[in-house]
Amino acid sequence: MKYLNIVPGVSAYNDAGRVFSYNILDISDDVTDKVVARDKGVCQYCGFQADKHQIAHYTGQDPDKSGEMNRIENFVTACHYCQQCFYLDRVAMMESGALIWLPEIGQAALNHICRAVYIARITQGPIADAARETLDVLLSRKKEAENRLGTDDIAQMATVLQDFFEPVEYKNRHEKLKHMRILPLDRRIVHEGDLEFNQFPQILAYWRSKDGPFGAHPPRGWAENFLLAKEKLSA
Repeated sequence: MKYLNIVPGVSAYNDAGRVFSYNILDISDDVTDKVVARDKGVCQYCGFQADKHQIAHYTGQDPDKSGEMNRIENFVTACHYCQQCFYLDRVAMMESGALIWLPEIGQAALNHICRAVYIARITQGPIADAARETLDVLLSRKKEAENRLGTDDIAQMATVLQDFFEPVEYKNRHEKLKHMRILPLDRRIVHEGDLEFNQFPQILAYWRSKDGPFGAHPPRGWAENFLLAKEKLSA
């Protein structure tokens, strides 16, 4: 299966730099359910499959058009990690990612690695130690992002994309950002009414459950993701 490309962006623009007035993150539960069912819970950007906690991601170009946000053909299924890359302004608000420079590993592969790292980190023994070491190595790449981009702050990068990129620059932003990655963190701060909470432990618990995507596999199987990454980054 050929997966879709992940290009960092902000929620106010489409890929051509056109400004939206509609909140493209305001997607109905009905649309989400239909899109995820159609795609069998498979993220169309990285291939991660899960029956819960997947998202309908808008891929159209004009959400302000009447009826546009109700057409399921305008959406694909995405995991939290892939979807957040398109909305750096939201990542900053949710505190769910860090800006790093990582040409060795693509964004989709990094997302797979981080899922395995966070699952392994709460186990015991050498695999848990290796997971923590891998995360430390990945976090160390924040400094290189600052050296290359002038900042390692996601909120600042979102502001640059939204306020200082001309439409043609935004459309071609991949060239400038092709080695930049969003390192998924172990938090996802969401708001419901006046309440604020970290949704990530709930997601992690499902991933680890017997019905979750990691539940049926022995630790060594999914740990290969980050063990290979650690070896590559340490070379």
